[in-house]
Amino acid sequence: MLRLAAAIALVLPTLAVAQALTPEEIAAMVDQRMKDFNPYQELLNNPDPARSLEAMRIMIDSGDEDLERMALEYGLLSPNATTKRAAFESLLERKPIFSVRFDGSGVDDTDFAWNMRNRYSGTLDTTSVGYWRLPVGDFNEQAQCFVDAHDTDDCMITVNADGIFLTPDRMNARAQISDAGMLMGEASLAGVETAVPFSIRLLD
Repeated sequence: MLRLAAAIALVLPTLAVAQALTPEEIAAMVDQRMKDFNPYQELLNNPDPARSLEAMRIMIDSGDEDLERMALEYGLLSPNATTKRAAFESLLERKPIFSVRFDGSGVDDTDFAWNMRNRYSGTLDTTSVGYWRLPVGDFNEQAQCFVDAHDTDDCMITVNADGIFLTPDRMNARAQISDAGMLMGEASLAGVETAVPFSIRLLD
């Protein structure tokens, strides 16, 4: 029995090496993956904005994680405002939990630190950068906004022609999606006199 175990132990590393992918095989797999995705990229980059937008929406709703990710990235990084807004609204419909980064390094207000740690139940590092989680809930048809997942009575995110408005508890802000796919703006926080710059990463 011991001899059999020893023999198996000697064979297993050999099998592992034999089954390992070579650099050439990996390169071929990458080439194939890129070849498979090229037609989808062509659909997204269609010179007709209407067709491009519709392709993005279909891919986002496809149920294929790779296509969803590709389409969302395309939309959020698009220079076209309509495409960017459609992609953001599609992201909201997936009820993400946003991590809001508050840059309090230039805020001369001691209430900022207290608010981050106590009122907002957030975190604050030594450079006065705080983080707060915002869980997105359902879309309220009557109010035309997305509500907080934990408080379905009040609007939390509203998207319209004037921009993106965030109104969770104790916060009021207007934001825009940057060229890098970040939601950025300045927030008025309860108890803090100075406006606080904030950002939300929309892409992994």
